[in-house]
Amino acid sequence: MHSKDIIIEKKWNFLLCFLITFFNPCFFFWADNLTTHVKVAAIITCFFVYLASTSISFFLKNKAEKIFLCIFFILSLVPNTVVWSYLYMSETYMHRDMFWVLYGSNMTESEEYFEQFISWPMYVMAFVYIVGGIFLLCKSGSTRALSVKKYTAYFTTCILIIVSVFSFQYLTTGVSTFDYYVSGVKYILESRKVKEEVKLRKASPIKTSCTLSDPNQVFVVIIGESLTRNHMHIYGYQRETTPELDQIKNELDVYSDVIAPDTHTIGVLKKVLTFADHKHPKYYTEKPSVIELFESAGFETYWVSNQEFLSKWGGSYGVIAAEANHVYDLRIAQQDDEIVLPVIESILQDPYKRKIIFVHLMGSHHLYSARYPDEFKYFDYRTDSIPYKPFLNDEMKQTIDDYDNSVRYTDYIVSDIIHQVKALDQSSFVLFFSDHGEEVYDVRNASGHHMSNVYAGQCEIPFILWRSDKYKQEETNIEINTSRPYSTEDLIFGLSTLAGLRYKDYKPEFSLFSREYKRPAKRLVGKEDYDQGILKKKY
Repeated sequence: MHSKDIIIEKKWNFLLCFLITFFNPCFFFWADNLTTHVKVAAIITCFFVYLASTSISFFLKNKAEKIFLCIFFILSLVPNTVVWSYLYMSETYMHRDMFWVLYGSNMTESEEYFEQFISWPMYVMAFVYIVGGIFLLCKSGSTRALSVKKYTAYFTTCILIIVSVFSFQYLTTGVSTFDYYVSGVKYILESRKVKEEVKLRKASPIKTSCTLSDPNQVFVVIIGESLTRNHMHIYGYQRETTPELDQIKNELDVYSDVIAPDTHTIGVLKKVLTFADHKHPKYYTEKPSVIELFESAGFETYWVSNQEFLSKWGGSYGVIAAEANHVYDLRIAQQDDEIVLPVIESILQDPYKRKIIFVHLMGSHHLYSARYPDEFKYFDYRTDSIPYKPFLNDEMKQTIDDYDNSVRYTDYIVSDIIHQVKALDQSSFVLFFSDHGEEVYDVRNASGHHMSNVYAGQCEIPFILWRSDKYKQEETNIEINTSRPYSTEDLIFGLSTLAGLRYKDYKPEFSLFSREYKRPAKRLVGKEDYDQGILKKKY
């Protein structure tokens, strides 16, 4: 039996393994988030994985060979088709922690995403991939195989190549099938590590004090969703999307130069809720969260969410949200954001003297038309006399209408919460900001919040502070300067200043509200420099 004959008989294996391994690298020219160096390294890695996987099939025959190839193909289906679809849609190649957004998504969110963004070429390519793979699977299979005993070194080398790529995630960049599952394992492991670290810190909690003298305090932090300040009338947008906030504008501190550190919720909130930042991502697990800080200072903590924040794997920022003393997961009711209002009203009546309430809205999350009730259908491109970009068609204009309606609805929700807190007549503040922004055909034919080639609208967020009269009378150590440049990745320090929290790692120079504030040397959005890169992009 000659090895040449075996290779000829297994020719379909070559084609199937090539399809699985090189399906996405063939489209690397679309990926604007990969450097040439990374692309070359990824293609080389894919080549070795291709040789190794094909060679392993040489040592198998009949049923064993079919099973091996079938498992390899089935495991590749989701990673390859999802990565290709996202690459086609956004010119961004998904890899590593980008997959975490998928792991943290719920079924409803996924369905809405498909409805808004998935187009017919994606369905066609998925069909071609599946049908092509099934055809090659049917053709594969042979009655002859190489002897492992005779070619032990060759077989061992193939196994070592596969194990090595799995072991070093940098090598998996171009191999979507490997990268997807390696990233998933890391996602689960990080979740477990966070839980373990929290348990250890509870056994020896951080020492946090509160410098505010008033024993009765109510602080509310409202986190919006996919809301760019560029579509808010209070920030100068031409449509009246914020009528309620406009009415109390003289009571608000409206910050004009605040950005998000990422363009997806998980990436942002992992920084907002912890000491983690771009330089120190490990602080997400190694240092206490904002929930822990407030509990250590004697505050009763609440997390009220109209988004599903705990994935089935228990990962994401939901691990931190779940640390709160009281957790309200309202998304199960599948209702508009008004569902949070009676919950807030009830919480405000709780007898605890010091409490902080985190509220996470569904806000302007795609699908925009599903984010507001019928009575908030206010804008109509057919009658509104606003200047539209020449590339806009009627469908795009309708999308803008839906988005602006969702912004107007968020304005109502935020204003109602402020009025509820104001009615208490206590030492209070309400801070409202969005996790990240959104691009809605503002300067180009693009909508959403992609992870590369970021334009300003995707990271420029509203940041609005309301303070009660009693709070203003007591707190004299903060400084309000609404033009300060800031990134919410340092928000844990800003919140600490507002609440009068002091602890070992407190750095007032990182706080937007501190007298010792220093302008950030660099503000990154993902890996892009906002001031030196994103702002200078030609529209």
